[in-house]
Amino acid sequence: MNSLYKAFYTGEAKEKINEIIINLVNYKDNHFATEEKYFDMFNYENSAEHKEEHQKLRKTTEKIYQKIQTGSAEAVGELMDFLEDWLVDHLENQDQKYVECFQKNGLK
Repeated sequence: MNSLYKAFYTGEAKEKINEIIINLVNYKDNHFATEEKYFDMFNYENSAEHKEEHQKLRKTTEKIYQKIQTGSAEAVGELMDFLEDWLVDHLENQDQKYVECFQKNGLK
């Protein structure tokens, strides 16, 4: 997110957007796979709901990625909005719901 903001405000967003979205896709894939592995391992009670949220985020990321690949001018703004929503809602709110389960099973 910081990379995107910096690129946007320095006028380099168009040149750096592909690198940024590829990094985001890689991070997302790793982040979700790790969480979901532990959901299954620890029998997390809200696993299905959380995995469904991941699926929605995957679809949104793919739609934005496709727009970026077609050169859509609005894609940079959409990506910034998406990242803000993901950080605030998903990482700060949704992911906090499994912290107690993970801690009870030895993860910190």
